[in-house]
Amino acid sequence: MEKRVTILLPNGRRQNVSVTANMTLLEILETACTKHGFDSEEHCLKFHNKDVCLTQQFRFSGLPNNCVLEMEPTKKRRIVSNVVVCIQLSDGSREQGEFAPNDTVWQVVQKLCGSKVSTFESPIIIYMRSEVIGQQNMEQTTLKSLGILEGRAMMRLIDKKPEELKTQANVYKPPEIQPKPKGDDEQPSTSRSAASGAGGGGFALTNNLIKSLKRSAPEVNADAENHKEMPSEKDEQPEAPKHDWGSGSGYSLHNAATTPMQMDNDADDSPGSAPPVVNVIGPRQAVLFSLDATQKQYDELPDSFFDLTVNDLKMVLRDLKRTSAGDEDAPLLTAKLRELERQKTMLAKLNQYKECVLRIQFPDRFVLQGMFKPHETLAKVKDFVREFLVHPSEEFNLFTIPPKKVLPTDETLLELNCVPNAVLHFAFLKDDLNTENHRFVLEKFVDQLTSEEGAHYAVQKYRFTRSTVSASS
Repeated sequence: MEKRVTILLPNGRRQNVSVTANMTLLEILETACTKHGFDSEEHCLKFHNKDVCLTQQFRFSGLPNNCVLEMEPTKKRRIVSNVVVCIQLSDGSREQGEFAPNDTVWQVVQKLCGSKVSTFESPIIIYMRSEVIGQQNMEQTTLKSLGILEGRAMMRLIDKKPEELKTQANVYKPPEIQPKPKGDDEQPSTSRSAASGAGGGGFALTNNLIKSLKRSAPEVNADAENHKEMPSEKDEQPEAPKHDWGSGSGYSLHNAATTPMQMDNDADDSPGSAPPVVNVIGPRQAVLFSLDATQKQYDELPDSFFDLTVNDLKMVLRDLKRTSAGDEDAPLLTAKLRELERQKTMLAKLNQYKECVLRIQFPDRFVLQGMFKPHETLAKVKDFVREFLVHPSEEFNLFTIPPKKVLPTDETLLELNCVPNAVLHFAFLKDDLNTENHRFVLEKFVDQLTSEEGAHYAVQKYRFTRSTVSASS
């Protein structure tokens, strides 16, 4: 395809100039100036009001085809100065000298390598990606036409036939495609032991594996001889924990909206067992339990439990897609828009949650639980905690971790991100009162401990009762 540029002249006219890839921008300027009688030494070219380097070749200038260049007069006339040219021979030796931009390439070669070039059958000069082949072309090519106007330049002098220049050394030959064995159509193994050979540990998401993940879930086998039940869509979803408090503020409780059917199902899981005992020790449905008294038994899992299956990888791929989609689609927000989004989130929480559950953890691992309104301030929480302290007159702080952040007393629980529930930590201002051996809660309340499961049950029962009352009203 023919390449050309349009020169916008100072007199308002336009001049189209056909260009080649190795043509310098100075030659384009000289061509336009010659046709309209301008002096090229007193003018320059600009692209989008920025000066372009006249020594660059068109292929390296970054200018698009059919672009428009503005020709404007310079503040002072360009001064022609000598340049230093270095020629590198095929044996690695180099010769350099000082020349004028109007000198031809043949003059440079004769002066620097006259004795060696006489033995060449087909001398070739290579500068950048420009090739000057033969003595005749060298005599017609000047340093100025190659874009060498100032500074230093490096050239290579070789002895090759023109047709040998098109032969590329060290050509890469792609390997032949091996035919796939018959067993490749099966789903690949996803265990860690099979993927360990790929290096780096873990598993590798190969093309075949991704294709198998994109396939639909396996259909139920209708053959009565197998009598095997395939996993359904619901089985592929990870089972949500019954209770998830997290370690800081703002963690949701998954059983917040418990329905009567769900409560019946929980009771059916353990037939014959009574609900946990809940000892309410004060207002706001206050209960006290100890983390040390909670005994959790962890079953030993077999090694096969940690082997990755296709369903596991489907969930990993699904989560990665959701994360990437959220990052790409998220718009850039100003400070006012971010504040507006925060207020919308707070209003949504107010509409969804009428109460929030707070747990205050003491240094001796006792936890006090209470129910509060989202619009109540932290000062109300402190007044609630004082009723159970051994030293109610001592000042204390409530903070979240990590990182440690002391909560101000004048802000609401909604502003502190404590809705729908949060875990707050307790500490006296006096360090000598914060030892683990020191008792924080009154002894009469310690005698009425509730188990951690009972505290969870109290929250479920309270929220279920409130939702039933609001629905009936």
